[in-house]
Amino acid sequence: MDVQQLEKLALLSRLALTDDDRRDLLPALNAIVQWADGLHQAPTEGIAPMAHPHDLSLRLREDQAAALPPRDQLMANAPQSAQGLFVVPRVVE
Repeated sequence: MDVQQLEKLALLSRLALTDDDRRDLLPALNAIVQWADGLHQAPTEGIAPMAHPHDLSLRLREDQAAALPPRDQLMANAPQSAQGLFVVPRVVE
């Protein structure tokens, strides 16, 4: 990456860079690009592509019906209630 590419990247990112920023960022960005380029050398033959490195299967519990506590007990923590219902601020005029 050279100074012109850094300027273009800063423009697209809407960043205002000072001379000190340019001096500090250019070597750092080049190091990142070189590191990422080195990933091409990793042996990937026979490895299936994946969207995420972790197991994203959902761990679900079995759905079991259970009796609810009495309404008075459920409404005890409500900041405001009326006739067994939650009272909330009006959001639509």
